[in-house]
Amino acid sequence: MLDITYFVDHKNKKIHSQRYAGDKCGFLDTPVKEREFTDSEEYIIKLESEKGFYFCSYCKGASLSL
Repeated sequence: MLDITYFVDHKNKKIHSQRYAGDKCGFLDTPVKEREFTDSEEYIIKLESEKGFYFCSYCKGASLSL
């Protein structure tokens, strides 16, 4: 099974795929203390449903193009 790790940008409320996150995602101005890495899908679902976070469109598009 593939181990997916997420990069959470708390400043912009974006969830990135660690594998595809890059300059085009727009997190470069996010301070390090507002960045987080996790592999917990339950946590990601909670951020989406309860905290208003959303998946980065660039990371999502990059993962679909494989």
